[in-house]
Order: sequence, then structure tokens, then C-alpha cells
Amino acid sequence: MDEFNKVNDVNQVQPEKPIPSSGVGSIVGAIVIILLLAAGAFYFWGAKLNGGNDNPPPLILGNETASVESSDASAGLPPQQTSDEAATIEADIQAMNIDTLNAQTASSLQAYQATTQ
Repeated sequence: MDEFNKVNDVNQVQPEKPIPSSGVGSIVGAIVIILLLAAGAFYFWGAKLNGGNDNPPPLILGNETASVESSDASAGLPPQQTSDEAATIEADIQAMNIDTLNAQTASSLQAYQATTQ
């Protein structure tokens, strides 16, 4: 029976030698975790900067918002409503003097051309 159970020395399984651990995997893992924490910190810091502005913007003279009515009498425009309804817009267009508006635009263009030459 031994002739059927012969084991060749070439086919014998050798025990595996333990692979020495170099620690590179743990260093790479730590770097990835640190980068993720830094990205999260920057995200929350940016959200805080964008959302926490309680200070009003500075006052810029001449940059006021339109009130209920606005007009530019020097341009030939009567007081205009700020409503966006069609009837109000049509009433503003009918009340506008186009000739005065054109004359004012032409004089403004001439003044601009004189200053740029």
C-alpha cells in the first residue's frame, strides 16, 4: 500500500513564510482619513461663512432701491408704478412722452461723446 501513497519531494506543500508587514497600508489609510476630515472641516467652515452674515451691506449713495413710485422727470418719464401687472404697465407707457425721452437720450449721448474724445 505504500506504493500508492508515495509522496514526491517535489510535490510536497511547503509551509508559507509570513510576509513581513511594512506599515505602508496603515500610513496610507491614516492619510486618507486625515484628508476626509480636512475636506469636511472646510465644507462646514465655508457653510458658516456663507450663512452667518448678519451685517447689512454698506450704504452706497445713489444705489437706492425703487420705492412704490419712481420717476425721472428730466427724461420725460412720469411717476411709474413698480407693479408688474399688464394694465399698470400699459398705463405707464401711455403716460410717457417719447419725444422728451428721445431728446434727453440724444443730449446724454452727445455729452458722453464729448467727454470721451
